[in-house]
Amino acid sequence: MSNGLPTSQSLTLPAKTESLGEVTRFVREGGHEANLPETRLNELDLLVEEVFMNIARHAYPQGAPGVASVTYFVATPGELVVEFSDHGIEFNPLVADPPDLALDLDERQPGGLGIFLLEEFADSLSYRREEGWNHLTLRVSAKP
Repeated sequence: MSNGLPTSQSLTLPAKTESLGEVTRFVREGGHEANLPETRLNELDLLVEEVFMNIARHAYPQGAPGVASVTYFVATPGELVVEFSDHGIEFNPLVADPPDLALDLDERQPGGLGIFLLEEFADSLSYRREEGWNHLTLRVSAKP
């Protein structure tokens, strides 16, 4: 008997760049369950790559093993919620300075474009640090 709450799916795997393909396929399944159109699925792929690669490259000190968990659920038809979690270094990407897109490429500080991408393609973003874990949640809808 259903309690009316959406059912979530979770995947936990090594926070390594080699895990990206599996994470992308997993989240794309959620996108299909939410009936997202192909254009939104492609944007979802970019979001997954940006978030997961940042976890794989920066969450844990060089050489230290770590894991990442990815959970998704269909909030309503046409709306997918995805949460990325890691117990690495505390980092809230939502407070990072935005890139100055008016500067030439060689004048810009490295970084920041990923956050810009997240804000462009996700309908909402939130971050929390809880019991030593970073949690970044994004919502993607089938907007026209």
